[in-house]
Amino acid sequence: MSLISIVAREDFISVVTDIGNHKFMEENVRLKELIPDTAFIAFSGDEEYATMAAAAAVTLVKQGFSLREIAESIQSAFNNERFTYEVSGLVFEAVLAGYSLYGEAQYHVISNFKPLESYYPGEGESLYYANGLEPMLVLEKSLKMHGMGTISQAQAAQFHLLHEAAKSIPNVNNQASTYVLKKAN
Repeated sequence: MSLISIVAREDFISVVTDIGNHKFMEENVRLKELIPDTAFIAFSGDEEYATMAAAAAVTLVKQGFSLREIAESIQSAFNNERFTYEVSGLVFEAVLAGYSLYGEAQYHVISNFKPLESYYPGEGESLYYANGLEPMLVLEKSLKMHGMGTISQAQAAQFHLLHEAAKSIPNVNNQASTYVLKKAN
């Protein structure tokens, strides 16, 4: 399973994931831009599930669904019994992030082993996420050391997490794939 970390503020959203040995969407990248400079989805886990989620996200974006509605739809599909971790034995997680039509930052954690989680950072608030308990603790500690008020501070903490995770988590590579969204003025 690859690593995904995200730091979201009202003015930027930064995601860092490893590219490792994963082959996905022709580029060894486990994230896909859905709306230029507005929304993306990052994947971890089973590639077939990631491909299904990516196709659904692209279709729903074209149909005008909001990011929250897209997340709910994909989560609902993975709540189908045959896709759950308990039945399939396959792990899947995705983070859908971006800005609403009104410029509000948001991200949604979609998974086949836990319920949908949605986050909306308010003014002056920084929210962060990393898939897995240990990575989350490392990211939290790193963000406290580096800060998270700017993109460079957030990414310094995210790169630190990636390098630490690559040492101890199987299949996590320290080659980073990054994507940053900035709030349009």
